[in-house]
Order: sequence, then structure tokens, then C-alpha cells
Amino acid sequence: MRRKKLRMGWLSFLNKRSDTSNLRNPKSWFLDLFRGKKTSSGERVTSESALMNSNVYTCASILGGDVGKLPIQVYQKTKTGRKRARNHPVSKILGIRSNPYMSAYTFKELMMVHVVAWGNAYANIEWHTSGVHNGKPKALWPLDPSKTDVHVDNITGEVWYVTTLPSGETRKLKHWEVLHFKSISKSGLKGITPIQVIREEIGAQQSQKKFIGSFYGNGTTTGGILKTPTPLDKPAKDIVRDEWQKVNSGLTNAHRIAILDAGFDYQSIGMPLADAQFIETAKFGISEVAKIYKVPPYKLGLTDMKYNNMENLSLEYVKSTLQPIFTNWEQEIDWKLFVESERHYVKFNVTSELRGDSKSRAEFYKNMIQMGPYSINKVLELEDEDGIGELGDKHYMSLNFTTLDILEKYQLMKAGIKNADIEEGGEDIGDDGQGTSTADE
Repeated sequence: MRRKKLRMGWLSFLNKRSDTSNLRNPKSWFLDLFRGKKTSSGERVTSESALMNSNVYTCASILGGDVGKLPIQVYQKTKTGRKRARNHPVSKILGIRSNPYMSAYTFKELMMVHVVAWGNAYANIEWHTSGVHNGKPKALWPLDPSKTDVHVDNITGEVWYVTTLPSGETRKLKHWEVLHFKSISKSGLKGITPIQVIREEIGAQQSQKKFIGSFYGNGTTTGGILKTPTPLDKPAKDIVRDEWQKVNSGLTNAHRIAILDAGFDYQSIGMPLADAQFIETAKFGISEVAKIYKVPPYKLGLTDMKYNNMENLSLEYVKSTLQPIFTNWEQEIDWKLFVESERHYVKFNVTSELRGDSKSRAEFYKNMIQMGPYSINKVLELEDEDGIGELGDKHYMSLNFTTLDILEKYQLMKAGIKNADIEEGGEDIGDDGQGTSTADE
């Protein structure tokens, strides 16, 4: 029965794919399905092949590295606020080892690479089945995004994940068994693959790369015209062309001196790599890839900005690019890896990304200590330095600060006016600005 359903589903899919163009060229849709849709440049682009594009690879490396390097800290809500839960299993799998084969960094980086290329990252949650951590997460196992899909039961409305394991076995997983990070979505269930949006730009870049490879493969010899003093028939033209290419093309023949006899004259058509249009097209493709992933162009080598501007752009990158990703991750982790009764949640620690240069950090820490929120040990912890003992845990505040109600009483007492006088008669402010009592003397 199961095989019949699968076969019927496959036939239904084929019927959807069958339009007039497919009937004329049945091989085209098959290639589109398994090798990616053909772009205007003639190149086929898939999520997997797109990762081999240097610009997509760089964006994946940047985003994957930034998400992977920042710690995800586990907190527990308390009556007085919160406290770090360093011994919780989630703290271990997100901060030390996600599974026996992957460090936490490798796992987080891989998840982000999957989001960049496929728009979705899936991980199967393995649970403790006994012991003190029974019912809590034990490990996270990445799933192949190209072989995992989201399904909604038409009867119950329940969400399921269907995936194919490396062994070829198909598994149906409940929604609470899968950690799912996604890019922007049309349905809210599955992210849109970013490669679909920039498929044409990547195809053009692949064509340019092949052209440059061919250009240097021919010893940087550009196209040209070989003129002869007398007309030649086709066989003679073919012989002359072949002999010319053998002697003057290829890296081994680059920069050799050509000898023209019998009145031959060679005229070069031009140098396409020096063409401004060619260079601008290459830059445009890079900027389009950077734009789709919200990565600052200078990270892909497209700017000559000054350092101060780059520092401001780095802060903007954290706020506009990384913060939405962190929020996406935090909400998914809170919902899938904790039970409500635990009162636990996670937060990315982005302090290191936002603290700026040493002078700015020193000014910030000084203000935080003077206002009371930070202790000396807290500052040392943020700077990855050892604390100074119990004295370093104390909080300080200037005696010049007080609350507004106490300040008002202090000013009245300084003026010689008692609270009782105010309560009995009040105070009038005359034209001269001096207060006069309305109470009976």
C-alpha cells in the first residue's frame, strides 16, 4: 500500500511537470529537477553547486563562522531575575559538543551553511531516555536539507518532517523531534532557497569564470582576423587557422614571436578583460550575492572605505544581519529543547561583537561601574580575564545620585522649610519668584 502511494505521488508530480515544452523536450524538465534550472547564461545552478561559487562560499563562511563562534548561553528564570544554567544538557550540546562527531561550533556553522544554500537547516533531536536527564536533549544530528521536507497532515493539521538517511532509509519525524532553522518563508513552514533568487547572477559568474579560464588557457590570445593577400578556399582556410592556433595559442606558446609569411597580416579584435562592461558585470554579480545575504560588500572586497566607516558598518551588520538570525535560533531552541516547567531559555552572547575598540570599551565599562550595573569582576569576565576575588563582586554607585523624592525633601530642608509647614498651609510663588507661606502665623 505504501509503495502504491509513493508511486501515485511520483506520477502526480510528473503530471504537474508535463507541459507543452516538456513534451517537445522531455529531457529538459528531468535536468531541471536533478541538476538545477538552466539560466540565461546556459549554466545550471543548484544549491549544492552554488556553494562552489566563491561569493556564495564567502557569505556562507562569514555567516556560518559568526554564528558558530558566538556562545549560546542557557539561563533559568528565578524570582529575582535569572541565573546561568551551566550544567543543563542544552548548555553542553550548544556550547561544547552537539553530538559525538561534531563540536558545537561545527554544528552551528553547518546549520548556517544549510540555511545559506538551501534556505532550511534541520537537525534531529536525540533525547535522554533514562537517568537524571531523562526527557532532555542528548544530541543534535544534522539532516540533509536536500532530502528533508515539511508536510502537514490534511486531517489532523499536524506538522511532520520526512527525511532520507544516508543509508537510503526514509524516516517520518514528529515536529518536536526536529530543530528547524529557516530563511524567509511564504508559508511559515519552510524557508525559500536564496539560490533561487540569485540563480541568474551565479550562472553569469560561472560563465565568466569559464571564459577567463579559457582565455588564459589560450595563452591570453584574444580573437582576431588573419588576412591573406589572395582568396582561399575552405580547406585552405581550415589548414591556415589550425596551424596558426597550434603555433600561437596556449600557455606554452604565450609571448612567443609569430612569423607571418606570404603576405599574411594578423589583426586583434580586442582585450575583453579590460572592457569596463566586463568588470562592472563582475562587480554587480558580487554585490547582488552580498545583498541577498545582507553581508556588507567590504567583506567581499568591494570597497576601499576608511577604517572608521568599516567599524560602523560592522556594528550595523551585527544589528541588521546577525540579530534577526539570533532571534530566529533562540525562539526555535526555546520551543523545541525545553519544557515550559523548566523556565529555561537561551541567549546569544554578542558582547564581543558590539564592544568596539579598547577606548570605547573602557568608557563603557567605566559608566557601567559608576552607575552600578557592573561589578569589577563582571568587566574582567567580559574581557576574558580572571576575577579579583570577593571584593570584585561589589557594586558601586556615586553618592551624588539619589531619587527625586529624596532630592525634593533635601532641597526643602536646605531652605529651612519643614514638611509640616508644607502640609498645613502650602506655598505660594509670588511675582518675585520667592515662596511665601499661606499658613496662619
